Amino acid sequence: MTKKPRWWWRTLACLPYLMPLHETWMYAETAYHLHPFLEDFEFLTYPFLRAIGRLPGWFLMAYFFVAYLGVVRRKEWPHFFRFHVVMGMLLEIALQVIGTISRWMPLAVYWGKVGMHFWTAVAFAYLFTVLESIRCALAGMYADIPFVCDAAYIQIPYD
Repeated sequence: MTKKPRWWWRTLACLPYLMPLHETWMYAETAYHLHPFLEDFEFLTYPFLRAIGRLPGWFLMAYFFVAYLGVVRRKEWPHFFRFHVVMGMLLEIALQVIGTISRWMPLAVYWGKVGMHFWTAVAFAYLFTVLESIRCALAGMYADIPFVCDAAYIQIPYD
């Protein structure tokens, strides 16, 4: 990239990160140590979380198909925007995989002290990862997150 993308592409590149941010927020609320901290920001996120919660169950699947086939695979969109769409999708998928795998664990581990510390660590790691990705998108940079950015570059066809 030789020059910084225009401000509207940088702002639009932040939108795909709202889904992993929403998912991170939901998991962070289950971590007992984060609930008092997140209550201070609830008035900022509650309208968005309520709107996402009202969407039908098939919306997430439709979102991924439209975003991947309509944005990522089409060369008409700028590479910068396509990269951030894929990054948002990969972060969302990874968090869903972690959530699904953790539900297979025994309830004593999932709801116990180990589960509490696990979800606190995952919530903090994901929260800061998503916020770093949003910061990079607003600054007009590519987010350099190990493994995830490499997977994002593989998905995007070059000209």
